[in-house]
Amino acid sequence: MFDIEKWLPFLLGKSYQITSNLMRSALSKFNLTPPQFATLAFLWRNEGINLNELGSLINVDRTTIGEIVSRLEKLGYIRKQEDQKDRRSTIISVSDRGLEIQAEVFEELNRVQMGLDQRLSKEEQDQLVKLLTKFRLI
Repeated sequence: MFDIEKWLPFLLGKSYQITSNLMRSALSKFNLTPPQFATLAFLWRNEGINLNELGSLINVDRTTIGEIVSRLEKLGYIRKQEDQKDRRSTIISVSDRGLEIQAEVFEELNRVQMGLDQRLSKEEQDQLVKLLTKFRLI
């Protein structure tokens, strides 16, 4: 008999729902969604990259990353500039406001991480990260 409670797609989906809700709650005071946070996190690490590079890092298409970037720009967390090397391209950078919230955002999300970490041993956490990284690279 089919056991949905042990079916990997079901478990991954439910895990996503739980973690997404926790992240949404933690990010709500910044008016950020999890995809917007991920975009900012990549920009905090890779300052001044173009839209295509950013989309590749996050693994989303050009339209999706364009929409996320537009929302982040409206929130004042990023700025766009014309690429001096390629005028057809736009460089995305974190604004001063985006830098100001960085530590507080990480503090909020560390609370989420600590709550999740309590359910797993350090070895289980490491193994889970390793396995999920394999899925991300598919």
